[in-house]
Amino acid sequence: MLPGSGLRGVTTRMKLLPDSIRTRTILVLLIGLTMSHLASTVVYSTGHDDPPAPVDGPAAVDRLATLAGLIDRTAADSRARVAQALSRPGLHLSWTEAVAPDKEDAVADAVAGRADKARWIRLRDALAPSFGPLDEGRLSLRTVRPAPPAGTDGALHLLHGIPPETHLAGSIGLADGSRIAFHMAGPVQTPTWTQRSLISTLVMLAGTLVIAVWATGWITAPLAAFARAAERLGTDVAAAPLAEDGPREVRAAARAFNQMQRRIRSFVDDRLQFVAAVSHDLRTPITRLRLRTEQLPIDPGQQDKMLRDLDEMEQMVASSMAFARDEAADEPAQAFDLAALLGTLCDDLADAGQDVSFAWSGRLVYRGRPLAMKRLFANLLENAVRYGRRAEVSAGRSPSGLVVRIVDAGPGIPEDQLERVFRPFYRIEGSRNRRTGGLGLGLATVRGVARGHGGDVTLTNRPEGGLCATVTLPVAGDDGKGRAS
Repeated sequence: MLPGSGLRGVTTRMKLLPDSIRTRTILVLLIGLTMSHLASTVVYSTGHDDPPAPVDGPAAVDRLATLAGLIDRTAADSRARVAQALSRPGLHLSWTEAVAPDKEDAVADAVAGRADKARWIRLRDALAPSFGPLDEGRLSLRTVRPAPPAGTDGALHLLHGIPPETHLAGSIGLADGSRIAFHMAGPVQTPTWTQRSLISTLVMLAGTLVIAVWATGWITAPLAAFARAAERLGTDVAAAPLAEDGPREVRAAARAFNQMQRRIRSFVDDRLQFVAAVSHDLRTPITRLRLRTEQLPIDPGQQDKMLRDLDEMEQMVASSMAFARDEAADEPAQAFDLAALLGTLCDDLADAGQDVSFAWSGRLVYRGRPLAMKRLFANLLENAVRYGRRAEVSAGRSPSGLVVRIVDAGPGIPEDQLERVFRPFYRIEGSRNRRTGGLGLGLATVRGVARGHGGDVTLTNRPEGGLCATVTLPVAGDDGKGRAS
């Protein structure tokens, strides 16, 4: 066996199975109930302990002899009505004033085989106590080949071993020359699979499918609610808690999920408050150090270097406070025109003399936090015109949401640093001088806002030169943070 061939086989089998729990449950129910129904049908059709009595058995012959004797002892003008009244399923009787046996019966008797002759003898002996000795002239008997039962196939009927010759017909001559005609029908064994049984199976399958679709939807609804809640938690730790209702296991899982969400929210809030508090508290000692440095009797060149370091520290503290404030902001989501927002940002940069273009016409309605989105795209556009000399903006819809691309004409970024630049305070250019750039929080803010909406931001180097920043904003549910329309 080749390495990995077993794993590929398992993967192939998994792909053949339905992908959702609901579909798999419906499939299991349909297969299980169908097999149970078919098995019960077979058992019911073939599970009789006693074989059916033959048409010419002692009980059937004695019954014919008894009823024929009653008709013989009845007045001639009432025999027809009595014969009709005595007829039952499996034995039809009629009386006629025929003087001689039917020629067809005589021919049938003449060509009767050994089995038919034995039946005739048994019938003659049973009738003898009531009618006396009977010869072939007074007693005729023939085998009738009936059509297959209604709703069955004749070939299928024979395939299941059901004998076609199950009816006997004949007549008994009375002393006055009249005759009692009889037709004896044995118990017909119907095949297991008839048209009616197939229709019954299809009706059962249809009813099971309807109930299974409803039942599995009801059972799997909590799982869908958990999936939506987990998606909300990934984009907004302050989302509404999950409803704690339903079965006991679902309530316990919902309580555990809500407790986890509260802990995560508390953890994030504590860290943001810690960063904001430390940044705020550092401003006072930095200010004192600045005053003392300015009063130190040292070389002016060294003093300038110390002041620049203090400026850098103060900028880092201010940026950290702004970053923590932005992350902690609880801006409500609302629908807004993302195309108009991008157009406004591009127009502002163009008015400032920057080379910016926006390739989009029409509305691009999105549900999210507009101020956060403005910070996201403002940072990307400012980076593009600052390091890449121009910015070409394009936007469009994808099957999962919105895609916005910002392309510049700069030198790009080394491949090994395309992800590092999203870290807080990381800069490709080593200094943190405002004349050469910010403090390395811009792209961290960009990715935080994008992922807060359930999307992401990626950077790629273009083959023809320049950098492409791609912002993806997926469509979320009604209770999510982002939605495109």
